[in-house]
Amino acid sequence: MSSEWDLVELGELTVNLDARRKPVKEADRKPGSYPYYGASGIVDYVDSFLFEGEHLLIAEDGENLRTRQTPVAFLANGKFWVNNHAHIVIGNDRASTRYLHYALLGTDISAYLTGAVMPKLTQGNLNRIEIPCPPQDIQAQIVSILGSLDDRIALLRETNATLESIAQAIFKSWFIDFDPVKARQQGLEPQGMDAATAALFPDAFQDSELGPIPAGWSVGRIENVLELAYGKALKSTDRISGDIPVYGSGGVVGYHNEPLVNESSVIVGRKGTVGSLYWEDMPFFPIDTVYYVKGKMPLTYCYYLLKTLGLDEMNTDAAVPGLNRNNVYRLPVIIPPQPLIDMFDSIVDTLRRKIRINKENARTLASIRDALLPRLISGRLRVPEAEAMAVEVGL
Repeated sequence: MSSEWDLVELGELTVNLDARRKPVKEADRKPGSYPYYGASGIVDYVDSFLFEGEHLLIAEDGENLRTRQTPVAFLANGKFWVNNHAHIVIGNDRASTRYLHYALLGTDISAYLTGAVMPKLTQGNLNRIEIPCPPQDIQAQIVSILGSLDDRIALLRETNATLESIAQAIFKSWFIDFDPVKARQQGLEPQGMDAATAALFPDAFQDSELGPIPAGWSVGRIENVLELAYGKALKSTDRISGDIPVYGSGGVVGYHNEPLVNESSVIVGRKGTVGSLYWEDMPFFPIDTVYYVKGKMPLTYCYYLLKTLGLDEMNTDAAVPGLNRNNVYRLPVIIPPQPLIDMFDSIVDTLRRKIRINKENARTLASIRDALLPRLISGRLRVPEAEAMAVEVGL
């Protein structure tokens, strides 16, 4: 990276704490509230911690070092544990930990990687990475600008998590716990519901092969609700540069110039990460390790129903984890009357529209941050100019 600032080796700007890392086998971990970090982020939660405070974690090995699909450097705060797949450092009196985080995100580290098959960043090579080192007051200003953008992004994601929780809670209350039916059975008005919606629920139960279900509802199979369509093979070497997300069972695995699916849908992990679920509003390309949903009922109902089925536990192949769609189709489900499904869709679709808008805003802010970051770190964009740009986007 060309820079207006002096380039300094990372080892001269950090205190390395790798000696204190300690891996714990999954079988030996005791569940708890403390994050257990690996090369790409949190991999578990455990009952004890090794570190406390703000630290910078940097991937030591893994394909992510080459692809950078997840950040190679990230901050960990509070009390946490770190295994031996992530270096752990803090800044010294020449550089703040947060500045180092952004500096690494804006630095090409490919020349420091070893390993032909599995990329590795040794501690020695980590220390030799050269990053721009402006005065600390400039570092603080850079962190403030980029941090403001990250804070906005984090708030939007937290809001979406809340909206998602509300949608799941409504589905569970209506279609799993039957709370409105139980209330009406006792002569009560269902909580948080207008009279027109409450009238869509019966006030009694009937027997079924699945036990008591609301009167007038039926028992069917998943095949009555949706179709799981196969994705299509698309090797990374065959992808043409574009902005269409390509989905595998682990989520977005790249981008292409044209979609396979043009409407909103749900992606379901078929091979690899079995039963994973991803909602996508925009055109996308599902590859052959996933299914995508063609709903016979509103997509909102299909999505939240799928979340209750435990698909991640339906592996049918010991060698390569796999999800057989015929096994999914045979799963019995309780089917409410169509007017009630439509009412659920009208309520939850409003929540999903808000989620979509927040995602778009977060992507816009992330693009601004990613454009500013290398220019600020290198000194090619001075802080006053960046501050003026930040004012334009409402920071």
